[in-house]
Amino acid sequence: MNRGYAGFYKGFFLRSSYEYAYAKFLDYNSFSWGYEEQTFDIGYKIYKPDFFIYNSTNKLEKIVEIKSRNKIAKETALKSLEIIQSRFNIPCELISYEELLRIYSDLPYTLNSTISEWINDEKNTINKSLHGSLNGHFNIKHSNATKKNIGEHTKKLWSSNSLAKQKMLEGLRNSGLAQKGKIKTQRVIRYCLKCGKEFQSLITSPKKYCSLQCSGAIAIKHATEEYVKQRNNVHSEIRDFIIQWSLANVDLVQLTPMNKIKTSINSLTIEIEKQFGVKDLRVISKAVFGEDCGRKELINFMKKVCNEKIC
Repeated sequence: MNRGYAGFYKGFFLRSSYEYAYAKFLDYNSFSWGYEEQTFDIGYKIYKPDFFIYNSTNKLEKIVEIKSRNKIAKETALKSLEIIQSRFNIPCELISYEELLRIYSDLPYTLNSTISEWINDEKNTINKSLHGSLNGHFNIKHSNATKKNIGEHTKKLWSSNSLAKQKMLEGLRNSGLAQKGKIKTQRVIRYCLKCGKEFQSLITSPKKYCSLQCSGAIAIKHATEEYVKQRNNVHSEIRDFIIQWSLANVDLVQLTPMNKIKTSINSLTIEIEKQFGVKDLRVISKAVFGEDCGRKELINFMKKVCNEKIC
């Protein structure tokens, strides 16, 4: 929006050359207008439009927002203006460079000359108006009436549950004031789910344990239980696999001598390793009996399965 140039025009601190061009257009056509006179709560933010246009009876006719040629900025402004128009029944209009060119076509001076006029005025260049007495807000104090209005408006915002209040709270938190005691979150008494000890916590906190030791102990317990559960499931699957393999290889199992068990069931252990990641015969034996009973008991179990066809 050419925000590199800002300054005063008829008592209003305008923020861009486009705003100055529109203000000159209004004055040339003898429109009654004000600048940033009201704010609107549009749900997701507080919005302050640029120009307020009045008719001969001093009734607000429409609101005009001035934007640059930036597409995203224009789309965002249009969304805000549509909400204001819908909620407050006030006609709204967005003016950008293209619209300024059109309305300046009937004026005795061009848009470019007006913009150059604003830029070249030393009182208005941002490089000077940012410092000292040329700053738009230098040495300006609020009147008592303005202070009262600001106070009442602030109280209204804090007493509501609006998005504006949420944004103010978030701003305070980000600034660190929350840590300095400016925002006090309610605290509650809770009891540790591990040891039963009483502890204090913020009401918004999900904390359930009094210390890291207790929460760590519970985490280890849950992890151990989950591991045991998964291990038991794997052991059960290994046992079922051994039974099915034995029934599919009856002759091999029945003819396996006690001194060649490992060699005879080598294909079984290879399959178990592929499917379950287990190759130690001690673990395989534990999966069948609940404890390691050795390879001889394992082959006896397999032979019994083949003889009796039982699980």
